[in-house]
Order: sequence, then structure tokens, then C-alpha cells
Amino acid sequence: MSPKIDLLNSLSEIEQSALIRISEAVSPEDLEALKISLLGRKEGQLSQILKRIGVVKSSERKIVGAEANRIKKVLTVALGTAQTNLETANKDMSSFFDVTLPGREQWKGSEHPINQVIDEVWQIFRSMGFTRVRGPEIDSEWYNFEALNTPLDHPAADQQDTLYLKNSGLLRSHTSPVQIRTLEKYSPPIRVLAPGMVYRRDTYDATHTPAFHQIEGLVVDEGITFVDFKATLSEFSKRFWGSGTKVRFRPSFFPFTEPSAEVDVKRIVIRDGQKVETDWIEVMGAGMVDPNVLENVGYDPERYTGFAFGMGPGRMALLKYGIPDLRMFFQNDVRFLSQLLHGQIR
Repeated sequence: MSPKIDLLNSLSEIEQSALIRISEAVSPEDLEALKISLLGRKEGQLSQILKRIGVVKSSERKIVGAEANRIKKVLTVALGTAQTNLETANKDMSSFFDVTLPGREQWKGSEHPINQVIDEVWQIFRSMGFTRVRGPEIDSEWYNFEALNTPLDHPAADQQDTLYLKNSGLLRSHTSPVQIRTLEKYSPPIRVLAPGMVYRRDTYDATHTPAFHQIEGLVVDEGITFVDFKATLSEFSKRFWGSGTKVRFRPSFFPFTEPSAEVDVKRIVIRDGQKVETDWIEVMGAGMVDPNVLENVGYDPERYTGFAFGMGPGRMALLKYGIPDLRMFFQNDVRFLSQLLHGQIR
């Protein structure tokens, strides 16, 4: 092999090997060491090649020298590009990470206040012998209105209040349809609690939302009286709101109960370190099951009686945990979520 060919092959090997090593460099120090080993005047690999150019014929030295200069330019450009890339990467990393900051705890979930209320209500009624049931959120006019002694010309059945579906059916406007389905499916004694979502054409404001939770309760058996009704709801109210809670029943009207009542409570709360009695606050609607409702499911109203009640766990959560606005339950406000996480709303 001629000296010229030997030197050109050596130059080619140096170029290929150097480009690989430059691409694998992970620090500016690595690049500086490569620059010296490749292009250094005394010990650089290209300098060592050029020292041997004397063995090449004078007519061929120009070819070897030109190839050496080309490779020197290629490696110089590659070293500069690698240097820029490393500096940019280090600058980007420093803008994202501050190694002096303390470590962050992993974000942990927390139980939603409405779920807390539903679970607490359920545990209280469970201890009284209630069973938990559920029903469909898409229902018919029969279950949502007619079977509950509510005629279709009632204002509640109007399209301004109820969300009707395009083909058939509607989104239930209360959990009371579960009463009818339970009475159809089971025989007395019945003692059930039915939490679930309901839908109405309500405005979205601090105290109303078009979709919200409701809890329905139903008791049907022989010999159920208004005394049982008052005693059950009074016991629940004192367990849920506190032992010092006062309970009153105001006459009201619901199509599916007769007589009907609004249940109000007066609570004892701590304000500025002092025990304070609140004003009367309405917390649920209730009443004795209307005989027409029992007849609609084939029960003999002369034999069976019962009572029903309904409450909104969202509004109960507002009162229990001091939350000022229902809309906070549907917004991803980090400040609110942090309070849930650390139990500050309890």
C-alpha cells in the first residue's frame, strides 16, 4: 500500500471515530479533552498524521494536506455544535429545577364533602335498620310523576323545570321514583335509603345547580304512624347535626305525602370559641306516604302506612363544613382542594 493511501485511510478512521466520540460527550470538559486529543498542535491525532506527510511523494502531498484540513474543519464544527447543545441543555435544566428547594410530597386525594355527607347519613340510617337501594337516572313520566300522585299538568312536570329527552323519557328530577320501584319489587316491611344524582332546569348559582345529589328515604309497614316518622327523623337530626340540636316539623305540601312537613333544625355551633345557637334552618322535606301512592303499586292503604323523606347532601355539606357556595363542589380550585386534603373543612 502506498504511503498516500495509508495516510488517507488513517485520516478517514480518525474522522469517523472522532465524530462518534463527540456525539457521545456529556460535558464541556469531555469536549475540551477531545479537542486537544484530536486537534492539539503537539499531541493531536491530525498533527501526528501531518508529521508523517514527508513520506509521501511531493506530487501527492497536496492531496493528503487538503484532506487533513477538511477533516480539521469538520471536527471543529462538530465540536462547536456539541458545545452549544450542551450549554443549551444545561440552561434549560437549570430553569426547570432548583436543587436548593425542599422535596415535594406526592399529591394525595381526599374524600369529597358531598360523599362524606352521604356516607355519614347512610351509616346513621343503616344503624336504624335501613337498606341502601338505587334506581335509573333516566326514567319515565309514570315513575317520576304519575305514580307519585303528581299529574302531568303539575308545574313540576313542565319543560321549564324538567329535562325531557329527545326520543322518550326524562332525567329524573328527584330520587322519589326509587320509592315506586322499591315498592313494586319488594313486600313490606320496607326501610330503604336511596342516594343518587337528580337533574332540574335550575340556574347555576351559589345555592342551585342543574345536577345535584339527593337522598331519599322510605319506610312502609303495618302500623307505621306519625310518631314513628317524627322519632326517626329527630333521632337522625341529632346524630348528624349534634346532640344539642333542636328539631321542628312545619306543615307543608308534597303531592306524594299526606300530611307533609318541612324539617327544620336549630344547631349549636362554635364561633370565636363560644357555643352559639343558630337560627332555624330547613334541612329536608318529608311526610306520611299518600294512600294514592300505595294504591298505585298495589298496596292496601288500609293495611299499610309509611313515611318518606328527602334531603340534599350538597346543601347539608354547605352547612356542616362552612362552605359558602355550591359551585365550589364542581370547580378545580386548588385552594379548596387543599383544604379538603388537609381536613380543614371538617
